[in-house]
Amino acid sequence: MNSLAVRRLTYTIILIVAFSFVVATIYQIYNYNILIGRALESKYKENKNALNLLKKMEEEILFSVAVSIGEDSSLKNALEKNNRKEVYKILKEKWKKLKNVFNLNEIHIVKSNGESFVNFIDYGGGEIKEKDSYYLLNFRKDIKKSIETGEYVSSLFICRHFVGFRAIYPIKGDTKLLAVVSVGKRIENIIPVIKGELHKNGFTVINLKKLKECMKPHIIEKKLKENPLIDGYIILGSTGTENREFIINNLKNKFFTLNINGGTFLFTVYPLVDFDGNTIGFIVLEDDVSYLINSFNRGIVSFILTYGLLFTGVMLSIIFFSRSLGKRLSNIEKLTEKLANREFNILEQEFEKKGDKIDDIQKLKNNIIKMGKDLHNYIIEINKRMMKLSEETFTDPMLHVLNRRAFIQLGNTEIEKAKMRNIPLSIMVLDLDRFKHINDTYGHAVGDKVLKNFVETVKEIISTRELFFRIGGEEFILLLPGADIKKAVEIGEKIRKSVEKRKININGKTIGYTVSIGITQMRSEDTDIYSLLHRADKMLYVAKRSGRNRIVY
Repeated sequence: MNSLAVRRLTYTIILIVAFSFVVATIYQIYNYNILIGRALESKYKENKNALNLLKKMEEEILFSVAVSIGEDSSLKNALEKNNRKEVYKILKEKWKKLKNVFNLNEIHIVKSNGESFVNFIDYGGGEIKEKDSYYLLNFRKDIKKSIETGEYVSSLFICRHFVGFRAIYPIKGDTKLLAVVSVGKRIENIIPVIKGELHKNGFTVINLKKLKECMKPHIIEKKLKENPLIDGYIILGSTGTENREFIINNLKNKFFTLNINGGTFLFTVYPLVDFDGNTIGFIVLEDDVSYLINSFNRGIVSFILTYGLLFTGVMLSIIFFSRSLGKRLSNIEKLTEKLANREFNILEQEFEKKGDKIDDIQKLKNNIIKMGKDLHNYIIEINKRMMKLSEETFTDPMLHVLNRRAFIQLGNTEIEKAKMRNIPLSIMVLDLDRFKHINDTYGHAVGDKVLKNFVETVKEIISTRELFFRIGGEEFILLLPGADIKKAVEIGEKIRKSVEKRKININGKTIGYTVSIGITQMRSEDTDIYSLLHRADKMLYVAKRSGRNRIVY
């Protein structure tokens, strides 16, 4: 390549392409970092909503237990007669039955004058049965509020024996308030529930200063012996989280990440606010997001490799064609020298060569067109792969319906659409009855057939505007945009009857199955999909308790 102009053009093009590659790489890395941040924040919100739902579930369980105790007629009679011995006897039987079933730590009867009547406590270091009378309204403000208002009170409270959630229910006689019953569960017992329900590790940190203000000294001393103390916070109910010192230092953040043993973990910080509105500690939830980070890292590496290969190919092409152009210019220079020497016979030869060079330019044009087509096909293939990856992310692999992640993404969007268009929206929670029995009796392969059969049945009934999700196991959700409660019940009844008629042939033997359904319609006060799901789950629970194979709305 003898031409100075061609060399300058080549170097300029190489510099421009190299600079573009560097800028594109920097931008892509920056963009990936933004996407990772958004993904982690979305995961944090998902964890926060799950913890809120779990907290509401625990409150409802405690409330149900408190109601069952407070509405016991024999207990009311004993309270009206002020018979502490009889109250103690009745409560002792309930304590034996309810303690292990609901993992309780306290059942406390307080008279309407603030007198502690009977108290059963298990603070984690053994049971305490308080039969002696004493007054406690000076430090149990939640009980005081229930007595003053005659209303149910739910609270997070630090008492003399433990910190935990309470449900206080007023026990009313024919004409007056007899007493209140306080049912409590230690905060340490919530972490195993999180582990069981959300399949995630975590722990509770409580401000030691707050504990010392209320809790008995010997109980605090016992907790300090059994649990670590870091920077004024005592760790309670841990399920395997490491590097707590670093975590304690980040409690001011809503969420943060930490590398542990080669993995990346997201920590969600959920504040614990007591009855007086004071933050007494936090629940810290550990979530392994290594798969998410690794996915983004693989994307960056794939981008650099792909565009690196493309960059290399472009550089080689530029050098090749610049050399070809330089050679042609060199031939033109030789031609002019020949003409200067009056060697005219070269014209005929150069004419043929000129024709050859035109063909080469046309071939170059065709190659560029082909390169463009190849690049277009490459982009189409990449988009197809991305579409397939997106579909796999939001679709149940076995049943080919939308999954829980899709429900979380689409649920709130549908609520916003319904409110914007001023149309009704209903949600249906469907749960196959005694599905565990089918799996245990006939095996998981038969259970999978039942699930597929159920999905086929539902798809035959619903239209394309309805959104069908599998959120886990044998539990499904049906979002019904534009359907009021009447229409939703009509669709649900069609599904229930169709499922009831379905039979599955297993080695010459036919088996049937049924479904229970809970339905609710969006209300004006609903701000997110979880409030609808919470009500529908309640309806489903009633359907299950009422005998199954039915709809409750």
